[in-house]
Amino acid sequence: MKGIIIGGGIIGLSIARELQKAGYTITVIDRQRVGRGSSWAAGGMLAPQSEGLEPGVFLDFCLESRQMYPSFVEELERETDMSVGYWKSGIFCPAYSEEEEEELKRKLETYKSMGLSGNWIDRETLEGRYPSIGREIRGGVFYPDDGQVDNRLLMLALERYARYRGIELVEFNPVKKVVVNGGKFKGVRTATGLVEGDFCIITAGAWSSEFINLPVFPIKGEMAAISSKPKDMDTVFFGSKVYLIPKKDRKRIVVGATEEKVGFAEGNTVKGILQLFTGLRDTLPYLVEKNLLETWYGYRPATDDLLPILGKTQVESLFVATGHYRNGILLAPITAKLISQLIDKGITDRYLEQFSVFRFREG
Repeated sequence: MKGIIIGGGIIGLSIARELQKAGYTITVIDRQRVGRGSSWAAGGMLAPQSEGLEPGVFLDFCLESRQMYPSFVEELERETDMSVGYWKSGIFCPAYSEEEEEELKRKLETYKSMGLSGNWIDRETLEGRYPSIGREIRGGVFYPDDGQVDNRLLMLALERYARYRGIELVEFNPVKKVVVNGGKFKGVRTATGLVEGDFCIITAGAWSSEFINLPVFPIKGEMAAISSKPKDMDTVFFGSKVYLIPKKDRKRIVVGATEEKVGFAEGNTVKGILQLFTGLRDTLPYLVEKNLLETWYGYRPATDDLLPILGKTQVESLFVATGHYRNGILLAPITAKLISQLIDKGITDRYLEQFSVFRFREG
C-alpha cells in the first residue's frame, strides 16, 4: 500500500519511518526541504515535568514519549550512523518571585506523589555553581529525568533514514488540495500534478488547516543562539522569562522563546530579540559576554485547547497528526507509534480517543 504524508517535519518523518518498517511505500511531500520548518526551529527540550503539566492524560502521553526517547534515539543512530545529541541533562526551573516559588513547589510535590523525581535547589547552592545568578531568582526545581535532543541533528538523521531507506521525498512542491471522492481519500494535488495514494496523513504543523477543516493555528516564536564553553552551563534553565539550552557539544546555547499570535508574520523583531536577552540577563548575567551566533523564528502548531489532534478524520483513509504546540520534538516517538499502529493494524487507544479531531465537534 502507498501512503502520502503531507509535511516533512519531526512528526511526518517519524511516522514515515515507522510505516516504512512495516512494509508500506511512503511519499513525503513538503513545501520546502524536509526537516527545515518548525522542527528545525525548535529548542529540542524533552520537558513534560518542566513544562508544569497538570496530572492527566496529556501528562501521561508526554511522560510515555519521554520514556521512549532513549530507544528511539539509539535505533535511529544505529540505522543512520549519526549522533543526534540526545542528553538526559536534567532541567532546572528557576523561580523569579515568591508566587513562582510557591507554584513550582506545589508542582514538585504533585509530581513526587506520582512517583516522579525532582528536588528544590536553593539560591545559595546556585550561587556556588554559576559565576552569577539573576538577582530575582529565589531558587528553583530541578527535574533530572527531563532532558533534550539536538533537534537539528535529529532532523538530519531522519532525513538520511528516509533517503537511504526508499522513502520518497517530494520537496519544494506545496500541496494545493487533498482530493476526496465519495468521502474517501484519493490523492493530493501539488503544484506539479496529482499524486495518488491509498491513504494520507496530514502532518503539516501550523499549516495543517490548509488541507482539512482543523482548529490549528500558528504561534510564532523567536529564538537565538550564543557561543558557549563546556564550563558555562551544565543543565537546561527553563523559566518564565527565558529558556537556556546548552547543547551536548557545549559549543552553543539556544536562547528561547517568544510566543505571539501574529499569524505567519515573518522575521525576527527587535522586540523579540530584546525579550530573549533581557530574560538571559535576568537569569544568568555572565552569559551576556558571549557572542551572538544566530537568530531565527518558527511557528508552533497550536489548537484551541492546546492539545494535539491525532488519528482518523471524517474522510476515509485520511488521517491527521498535528497540533503538538510546544512538544512536537518530545512527542514524535509516541505519535509515530500510535499513527502507524492505527493504519497498519487498526489499533486505537485512549490517547487517540482523547486527542481525536472529533472532540471539537461534540455537542
